[in-house]
Amino acid sequence: MLVGVCELLIYLADCQSLKDKRSIIKSMKFHLRKKYNISISEIGQKDIWKKSTIGICCIADNRQIIDKIIDSVIKDIESNYKIELVNFQTSID
Repeated sequence: MLVGVCELLIYLADCQSLKDKRSIIKSMKFHLRKKYNISISEIGQKDIWKKSTIGICCIADNRQIIDKIIDSVIKDIESNYKIELVNFQTSID
């Protein structure tokens, strides 16, 4: 069993309040959780309007499957016009 973990730093340019941010993050988390069957949570910068750190995790028995899922999640986030992916870090153990 392998565990893939990815930490994503995102920027939300259109947010004007924490309420806007939480709405966008909640929608993104619901969509990604449903589409990719991953665990996802906001893990940092919770009180900053325009920035957030998101953690995702997936489990599989094959490294290629984990790589494929994480790559798909990253592409999905990048395609969202409300979210700008600033940086990400991936680890598979």
